[in-house]
Amino acid sequence: RDVRAYGFLEQHYRRARELGVRFIRYEEDKKPEVSAGEGGLRVSCFDPMLNIPVSVDCDLLVLSAAIIPNEGVDELGKLFKVPLNQDKFFLEAHMKLRPVDFATDGVFMCGLAHCPKSVDESIAQANAAAARAATILSKNEIELDATISEIVDAYCDGCAYCIDPCPYNALELIEYMYKGSIKKTVQRDGALCKGCGVCMATCPKKGIFVRGFKLEQISAMVEAALIGE
Repeated sequence: RDVRAYGFLEQHYRRARELGVRFIRYEEDKKPEVSAGEGGLRVSCFDPMLNIPVSVDCDLLVLSAAIIPNEGVDELGKLFKVPLNQDKFFLEAHMKLRPVDFATDGVFMCGLAHCPKSVDESIAQANAAAARAATILSKNEIELDATISEIVDAYCDGCAYCIDPCPYNALELIEYMYKGSIKKTVQRDGALCKGCGVCMATCPKKGIFVRGFKLEQISAMVEAALIGE
């Protein structure tokens, strides 16, 4: 049903047609049926192109095994804090800009962990993943992005609304003594924070912001843009 002949693989598809190989599509709700025929097997299906039922007598029926994710892939994703798509394959950070990276730094993927693909594609992606890993291993120190979140203790009351939505698990709730009483607040891990701004969007009290993107700064930029128009 799902013939993948993109790019130069189209040449193999055309060559097979020239040699007499017949490709018959079928609808998902009209799957082929196999029955015993005279001296062999008979495969019957409905051809949507011809709009008629067809039957093929054959001596051998070979089924293509499906490529599915391994069991326990959900636990592996949670362990490394990397996402999965709806088919339970690992999801890259960006299809074009970061095809072997995850949002979690230092974790890369290649091959069938990403999606069903050919051996050539798996090898090319493995080379890309190794090259990306080498860019990290070759450095003595790694500079972190300065555009990360910042806690405002004067406004933060420890409601913890920002902790669960954080996609990088960079926030945690802490308690400490302040003027003879226990105060709750949020603490940010600068090594994990990516400055995505989810925490800032969920905070109802302006208790956390992304450096360079305070609400006052954003409002000033909007006003400047409106005045400029």
